[in-house]
Amino acid sequence: MLVRHLARICLVLLAGVALADQQQIAPGTGQQDSTVIDTGPDGICHTTAAAGDIQFAAVGSGSPNRTEIRCGANKIVDTIAAGDDVQLIAFGAPCKNANTPVIDTGDNGLAETTAASDDTQAIATGVHPPNTLCVITGGDGVAQTVAASGDDNQLLLPGAAEPNTAVVLCGPNLVADTTANNSGTGDDVQLVPVGVACTANQVVVDSGADGIATTRAEGPDLRITATKPVKINVSRGQASGSKIVKLKITNTEFGATAPAARAYKLTTTAGSRGGGVVSQVDADATTPGLQASALVPLGGTMRATLVAKMKLQNVTTTASNNPERCSFDVSVVALDTAPAIAGEEVAGLASRSGSRAGGARVE
Repeated sequence: MLVRHLARICLVLLAGVALADQQQIAPGTGQQDSTVIDTGPDGICHTTAAAGDIQFAAVGSGSPNRTEIRCGANKIVDTIAAGDDVQLIAFGAPCKNANTPVIDTGDNGLAETTAASDDTQAIATGVHPPNTLCVITGGDGVAQTVAASGDDNQLLLPGAAEPNTAVVLCGPNLVADTTANNSGTGDDVQLVPVGVACTANQVVVDSGADGIATTRAEGPDLRITATKPVKINVSRGQASGSKIVKLKITNTEFGATAPAARAYKLTTTAGSRGGGVVSQVDADATTPGLQASALVPLGGTMRATLVAKMKLQNVTTTASNNPERCSFDVSVVALDTAPAIAGEEVAGLASRSGSRAGGARVE
């Protein structure tokens, strides 16, 4: 009898960024996707977008894909979409909760479906909702469309950006780190003074009356990436397999007050297939031994490692060509803040095959 165990886990670490403050609008631009023209009272877009703006609703149609029907109290989809309406959840399927969107208006923006049973009608059948998106700003956040047509409404004049939009938000350390207008001359507004406590996602700097950002977020900015993909094999007769995962920590911080270096440590979570997935975390792979923390210079990089382990008993698939997914999180934490964390998921695939002996699976 041949008993063969095969498990493979492919680890991919995505790039992560830890910013004390969070950038919302790139310097030199306005708020993207701001409304330039809306559809007016009849709900139909009559205006053709100029180059640089985006035609959100097709001319002659309403704003697309608006929620038309929601799930009712029984939490079962009782309605089948009609016309070009889009069935978001299959007929007869359960909803996560009441009011979950189950059908939208499709590309033409016209509600063409009548709610059945206890599903609720959010947009009346045969109606284009009024004053919805027709033309929006493109990548620079500046309106280009000269004039509205029909009963459409012009909300932004050509050459204008939406004023007083969020440029920088309060980050994980809950202290404002960013000085307004630190990347150019502008009228950005300092809403929370530097060094003052703020709440998560509170606006620290807005774009001022001209709507154009001239501020870049400041604070600890550590980036973590995997240097290359890793595959772990659990060989025949073995209970587990492991391999070193190599990481790169980069300090991309910006600003006149940025320190010469940032102290950091790595943190990990238990794997999605049980504990013991990660061990031997080393914040500085260039120094002998396991380092709990290290310093990364401003503009510089450091090498770090950890050992990833895959236990055979945590793999439930029996086909090597149908790998099982598993994951764990790795974060880089700036120790000299309170703290700011860049966390990303390490995702993996694992599989095993086995044979039966005496009526029981041999593992």
